Amino acid sequence: MPTSPRATADRTAPRQPQDAQPYDPVSRGFHWLVAALVAAQIVIALLLPAVLPDSAADSLSAWHLAMGSTVLLVMLLRLGWRLTHPAPPAPAGLPPALRLLARGTHWSLYGVLILLPLLGWVAANAYDATPRLLGLLPLPRLVAPDKAFAETIGGVHGTVALLLFGLIALHVAGALHHALIRRDGVIRRMLPR
Repeated sequence: MPTSPRATADRTAPRQPQDAQPYDPVSRGFHWLVAALVAAQIVIALLLPAVLPDSAADSLSAWHLAMGSTVLLVMLLRLGWRLTHPAPPAPAGLPPALRLLARGTHWSLYGVLILLPLLGWVAANAYDATPRLLGLLPLPRLVAPDKAFAETIGGVHGTVALLLFGLIALHVAGALHHALIRRDGVIRRMLPR
């Protein structure tokens, strides 16, 4: 049976956002601030050590600890905001499995982005280093220096960082799925206005 031109056009035309209510400005600000801080951490932890001389290692470590403590502070503030200001509802046409995946990914990102700097703080203390919030205020010591413990926690920190990369990839893939395949306006909910 031939398909009408209108039915074909309906399938290929971009879907208009039905109920893509945006996130509030504070939530959007926290989202993009954390994204920028995490991107800076990736550059500091992975890219700069490969191109800078070994003599820069102490400075890079100090920057990494300062950025990590800043991520922790921002994530705790973001979590407080999120718990008191719920996210807008998902679009009505979103399948339940995608709703569950999105919710799980978002809460996993929150958990990992809090756990990762906490592990870095503990590892730094165990290596007898003191992270400084915003690079200025020394954070209290959580554990005594212990090189073996530091290496163990450092390994866990590295594993959790890999988990974060996987969650970021899943989050970006979801955003691209909404933008390029579903074309349902969901991605615009978090874009700056």
